[in-house]
Amino acid sequence: MRSGKADCGLGTFSPAEDGIERVALVRDSLMLFCDDRSMFANAATARWRDLADQPLITLTRDSGIRLLVEIGFETSEIPLKPAFEVSQVTTALALVEAGLGVAVLPAYALAAARHRKVVGKPLVEPNIAREVAMIHATGRSVSPATQAFVAVVRRYAQRLIPRENG
Repeated sequence: MRSGKADCGLGTFSPAEDGIERVALVRDSLMLFCDDRSMFANAATARWRDLADQPLITLTRDSGIRLLVEIGFETSEIPLKPAFEVSQVTTALALVEAGLGVAVLPAYALAAARHRKVVGKPLVEPNIAREVAMIHATGRSVSPATQAFVAVVRRYAQRLIPRENG
């Protein structure tokens, strides 16, 4: 994007990155995903410290989501000991549905869990959120096509996030 090969990028980006401008699209919180037989299934919320002895399914260290999960465990002063590490949210949800553990994923994963025997619960103490943004290079104007694209992506992303998170 900085080199001019792409007009924009979508994702979660470090505020420390220079040379980019951000347009916030949506904010979502991390949630606990468990199978419908889990001890968490009927709870209103789940606390990070309640995950201490649970088999945990995480995304790999290549994921920005994983860093947020690590922050949640560190803040709660419990060790992070993944039972499984996967690359895709849908793979994590499939392992959860199979009863192999619980996963901490962004709220947008609720859309992928809709047709599975998986339940998403707000994760609290602490509440960890992230901002999904469109970025473009500083000093470069945004084309009308990119502006229209951002509007479409923002509407779609906001539909994926539960109202209390969006």
